[in-house]
Amino acid sequence: MIGVSLDSSALPSIDTLPEPFRGALKSMYQNEPQIGTDKLTHELDAVTRISITEGMWIYDLCCKLKPQNTLEIGMAYGFSSLYFLAALSKNRVGHHTAVDPFQHTSWRGIGLAKVEEVGMQMNLIDDLSSLAAADLHKGNRRFEVIFIDGNHRFDDVIVDFTLFANLCQMNGYVILHDMWMRSIRAATRFIVNNRADFVKVDTAVSNIGVLHRVGTDVRPWTHFVPFPT
Repeated sequence: MIGVSLDSSALPSIDTLPEPFRGALKSMYQNEPQIGTDKLTHELDAVTRISITEGMWIYDLCCKLKPQNTLEIGMAYGFSSLYFLAALSKNRVGHHTAVDPFQHTSWRGIGLAKVEEVGMQMNLIDDLSSLAAADLHKGNRRFEVIFIDGNHRFDDVIVDFTLFANLCQMNGYVILHDMWMRSIRAATRFIVNNRADFVKVDTAVSNIGVLHRVGTDVRPWTHFVPFPT
């Protein structure tokens, strides 16, 4: 697989998404109450989501790459999941995996219920991301697109990147969400300054950090390059 053009100046509109994905997403963006796997109706908070622009960027990337396997850390209400699944449905190929130990508790299974609503299947790993990464590595799993949107503390982001970078297919992409946070920006600067096997890709979508895998990690054990925080 080769790298693709990541120009985000002319992203498709959410109105170009096929049904039932378009309707399922719009319902959530309009903050309509959603049904969880407990069959009860729940209000959504106004913070836990990706924007339409961010979602359409992911959708557009996956439509271009036609990945066999995609993965996200942090499913929550399923906003990002639906964009991934919409692309896989359009491509008629691929499988999506999400890691979220709180899907059935904090999020009341709303993300899984939305996936069922659109008639798609995916794999949910109901475990901590560090443990999930170890199991996926043992299973020799690899992913062309990995979206990291779990715990947003600096050290947790670095741990997630370090563990899941090993699962990223060569020429694949790791995407960090919420670049407005200092913790995410600092983690990105560490990666840019210390991981020559990944190259940061500039996009017009300011709230995501896109890292393209271009090689293998061959640093000596003493390696460290200071990075601005």
